[in-house]
Amino acid sequence: DLLPAKNGEEQTMQFLLEVVDILLNYVRKTFDRSTKVLDFHHPHQLLEGMEGFNLELSDNPESLEQILVDCRDTLKYGVRTGHPRFFNQLSTGLDIIGLAGEWLTSTANTNMFTYEIAPVFVLMEQITLRKMREIIGWSNKDGDGIFSPG
Repeated sequence: DLLPAKNGEEQTMQFLLEVVDILLNYVRKTFDRSTKVLDFHHPHQLLEGMEGFNLELSDNPESLEQILVDCRDTLKYGVRTGHPRFFNQLSTGLDIIGLAGEWLTSTANTNMFTYEIAPVFVLMEQITLRKMREIIGWSNKDGDGIFSPG
């Protein structure tokens, strides 16, 4: 069992290390120009299940091993939007610093509605908004703001 289960620390760390390994391999391959942007398959092919790929919902929990397989398959059959040859009107490229920030905020799992629950993130929001007002030429009295995380 994973944390917070009693004695779950070792299994939790092993599972998370394997997930991180999957993600890092994906990032590495994403920047390899010789890889495909997409390993295209028609919807019916993905739904029929390819090489163990299965999107059906089970009534029982999946094993950690199956979750790792599902993580790999999700990345394998998805579009590599960070690939150097991916171009789209809404997004392009993978910002490694942004990715690190996203991993940080996901891991912190913090809601940003009060200082008491998210002191660092609330202060970061205030400082960032102050800088944005400065860039557009507004004084701190002339503007206000709030970010909508997610």
